[in-house]
Amino acid sequence: MKREFFPALGTPTDLDGALIKNSFSRQIELMIESGAQGVLCLGSMGNMASIRNREYPIVAQHCCSVVKKKIPLLVGVMDCSVSRILDRIDSLGNLDIDGVVTTTPFYSSLKPDEIVRFYSALSAKSKYPVYIYDLPGVTQTAITISQLRKLVPERNISGIKTGNLTLIMEFLRDPIMKDNDFSIYFSNLDLFDIAIKSGIYRNLDGMFTCTPRNTRAMYDENSDETVISKCLNNILKLRNLFIKENVLAAYSYAMELLKCPGNYHADYALSLSDELKEEISATMKYIHEI
Repeated sequence: MKREFFPALGTPTDLDGALIKNSFSRQIELMIESGAQGVLCLGSMGNMASIRNREYPIVAQHCCSVVKKKIPLLVGVMDCSVSRILDRIDSLGNLDIDGVVTTTPFYSSLKPDEIVRFYSALSAKSKYPVYIYDLPGVTQTAITISQLRKLVPERNISGIKTGNLTLIMEFLRDPIMKDNDFSIYFSNLDLFDIAIKSGIYRNLDGMFTCTPRNTRAMYDENSDETVISKCLNNILKLRNLFIKENVLAAYSYAMELLKCPGNYHADYALSLSDELKEEISATMKYIHEI
């Protein structure tokens, strides 16, 4: 398998929460030009939980119109019940997308059997393939190998996005599980170089969108381990600046520097300090992104 990266797109909005279409188009085109093997629209980096209801289908529709089936497109449909998620799916109309991605409901933690029941019910009713999004830091509930053993055989469950390397290794060691047509997207940015060395080649993260040059070089088939590690270190330098204040507000500033302006953060987020803006700008110059 070749190395593949899948960007989780950011969603640029104006002060009224409306999608800035030309900025979003540029971001998507940057990712396609950089060699992305697919994109996730309206995931965590896409600020899905804060996007206005009226804009939600508009974002997905515009993304679909720019991607034009050049690469696979997944759309986030996260919510707190099967019925609410189905409402989101209905709002997409008949968009020609490759699947929908959802965490478990995130208002309260779920019991293990409730996780299985949740995804089973959704897979039976969704008109699109369903991808599991394992995000225990937000949902309070982690996906386990025992749950995957029950869910992988489901007709309409097609893959998982997870940062749990142990879970992936358990899956790959299982002689029955690994033979299923089930896609695994590893999403722990700090371990992408280790994952690649371990043969886990599908990596998904939102930081790819603000580091297109480093990402392109990192996933180039001609790049050796030294180049991969250097590029990942550059991406992590920028990410580590983002977490100093507000991740998505910092990301908004980085995307502005890439000429993809907009508010990528929640409308209540505090403004970035001038000091952090200077650090982000200097770092993006140092790692040759601007």
